[in-house]
Amino acid sequence: MTSKAEESVLDDLLRRLAGPVTTSPPSLSTEDVILLSNSLLPASTRSSRSVAYLSLSKFCDDVAKYPSAPSDPSSGDQYIIDTFRPFLENTFNPSSTTADVNADTSTEPESCVPVTCILTALFPLSPKAASQLLTTSLGEVGDPLSILLEVAELPSPLQPALAELLVAVAGTKPGREIVRQRAMDWLRGAVEYEAGQGELGVLCAVALSKLGRQEEDLSGTQETGGEATITEIGLEDEDLCRKMMSHVKSSSSFTAKTSTAIISTLEGLSILSLRPRIKHLLAADLHFLKSLIVLSPIPTQKGGSLPITPRGSIDVERDLNLSQSVETGLCYGLTTILVNLTTSKPILSAEDEQLAKLRLMALSAKGKKLSTQQEENAEDESYENELEVKKRVKAVISAGAVGALSGLVRAESRLVKEGLGRLCRNLVESQSDRLSFVRDGGYKVLSAVIRDLLASASATAKPGSNGTLPSYTSPPELDVLPAFQALAKLIITTPPTLLFPPPHLTTSLNSLTPLYHLLVHPSASLLQRFEALMALTNLSSIDPSIASKIVQASVVPLKVDVTWRGSGRDDQDRIITRVEEMMLDDNELVRRAASELVCNLINSSAGFEYFSGDNGTYTGSEKPSARVRSRLNVLVVLTGVDDLATRLAAGGALAVITESPMACQGLLNGDLDQGQSSTLTTTSKRTVWQRILEMLDPEDEEEEIDENGEKIPIISSSPTTVPNPDLVHRAVIILHNLVLFTLGQEGDAKMDGLKGVKEAGVENKLMDVLRMRVGQEVLQPLVECLKILKRGSV
Repeated sequence: MTSKAEESVLDDLLRRLAGPVTTSPPSLSTEDVILLSNSLLPASTRSSRSVAYLSLSKFCDDVAKYPSAPSDPSSGDQYIIDTFRPFLENTFNPSSTTADVNADTSTEPESCVPVTCILTALFPLSPKAASQLLTTSLGEVGDPLSILLEVAELPSPLQPALAELLVAVAGTKPGREIVRQRAMDWLRGAVEYEAGQGELGVLCAVALSKLGRQEEDLSGTQETGGEATITEIGLEDEDLCRKMMSHVKSSSSFTAKTSTAIISTLEGLSILSLRPRIKHLLAADLHFLKSLIVLSPIPTQKGGSLPITPRGSIDVERDLNLSQSVETGLCYGLTTILVNLTTSKPILSAEDEQLAKLRLMALSAKGKKLSTQQEENAEDESYENELEVKKRVKAVISAGAVGALSGLVRAESRLVKEGLGRLCRNLVESQSDRLSFVRDGGYKVLSAVIRDLLASASATAKPGSNGTLPSYTSPPELDVLPAFQALAKLIITTPPTLLFPPPHLTTSLNSLTPLYHLLVHPSASLLQRFEALMALTNLSSIDPSIASKIVQASVVPLKVDVTWRGSGRDDQDRIITRVEEMMLDDNELVRRAASELVCNLINSSAGFEYFSGDNGTYTGSEKPSARVRSRLNVLVVLTGVDDLATRLAAGGALAVITESPMACQGLLNGDLDQGQSSTLTTTSKRTVWQRILEMLDPEDEEEEIDENGEKIPIISSSPTTVPNPDLVHRAVIILHNLVLFTLGQEGDAKMDGLKGVKEAGVENKLMDVLRMRVGQEVLQPLVECLKILKRGSV
């Protein structure tokens, strides 16, 4: 245990290391190293271990910044070696530092524990220096690794400490070669002796799992003829996984006594769970999943808003535990495992598939038979299909994963928050699971994750001092898109009254900014942009004030393509501009979603003004701008595309927007009506009247294709199709508004407009509609339009 005096000295050491930066690297005396090693012992308090690790981390970071020899990149590692080597010599070879030649050179297991702990902490911070410290000979006694392996043959406190050291060693590239060459026999013996039930066996299984993961790493260059693999020593990934699963099931709760073993176990399972067979093994054991989720920092509470326990029986100890900070390593391990279990196999592009084939051939060249590898891949594919992934998601949800999110989100870690965003996205992938996700508190956790990620990611786009160019330097890029996508999925299918707490009009506004970034982020996929459009469409339907905010919104992108930096390009992206761009997308669904969003936005005052150019002060002499005419032309062209839903959305938008005389003027006197080309115009010079009248035409039957790929002609004695009633309704409203505007003009403008109406045959087309069976909502504007045309003597 660390005494109060030692904790005070340890705090002073951290303050000294964290002090102002000097021109020379920091220094640690032998007493400082001894203090750090004792503070890292398992018996020390959690706070002492944390301060010691922070001190060690700060020391290594500063040494890396200020190497003792700038011309030698490895001089920083040598400085670390020189700092810790005397401590290793005093521990393993005390005769080298004493004048007594008869001194006892034997090493007791307990005396090796401090140096083992400090090496364990040093490996992730400086792998090269720690590897040299572990394998460099100390004279006649040999190197520290050989001494530790020999002393740890018999049961002692050194055995679990050495196992933790090998876990840390196997987590680094230079360390994996060391473990494969020299420690495989010790690891196998410990696993078999403990039968996987004790902490020692679990820690050794974790170390072996890290080795197994790297055996197929093509980027590694550490292969040598004398290395052993976990398969050669009679162990498989499934064996290691079952040993770690047994340890999780035997650990009913997270306590300080089992913290190291549990966190290491979760680390090993997070590595193994990347493999399809292991995913299937983990998800098939419901007892394991429940035991895993119980390790979450806050147990799942069920019930209403009232306290679960009466005031007289409040659990003080439990309240103290809840107020303490959570273990970040535990939260990260839990989150990673759950993410791996619920993630679908990514759809590979043609290029990625080719790379996978090349990798398979490379593995075959390394000695693994191609046929064997292909059989394993085929088996893995059977565990990665859509049905299997859904089963795993259902199993994770039934084990209580949604309730555990409230504990995991307490971890103040960027990686944990990113993982929770991916996990939430995976849990709401199926529409049938979304209501239960919201009911169990998942949306509240997702909102907290998005808030924290957005706050961190926004720091990468802070404006410069002149307010023009943002700074894109720190912190590193965050993976915010999965969390934003999960939010979009929930908004698309969940009623606002169930998703947002009251008042819905206010609380729903918090969802706008994440959706904006999902729409404009350069790394967002087409699916993510499509879902952002759908979600914004639903939000805009709540109230016109929300639609106005979307029209007026601009955001500073969280990520900017370096190609555009410094080019004078506007730092902010306007959302409505991106929506207009997606109205012209090649993908039919994206084009439809953008058109439906525009249809909703036009029903707001800001949207109406943006697309019509009418700010309420139109007197008849103003003319709409070229941009307004272009927007109107796009809507007109979209009324004639093949997709019915897109035509309905564009027609609905025009039906509203043509109530503005400015919009009518832009349509009738715009570029499209004059036969000039626009983004979507065809070579035919059809007028606006002709394009709107096409909405009254019967829908074309789908032509069948024979086996030779030729169209089969439709033979019918009578028309089998009728116009779509919804399209007819929209077209009649648009024609009514345009005719009313035309007859309201004076002089030559009126005569030219009436001429266009007559040439297009508007009256005859409306009479055909009148003979159809239409509803009262269509009949009233239709009759009124015909009356106006009669009065105009068309």
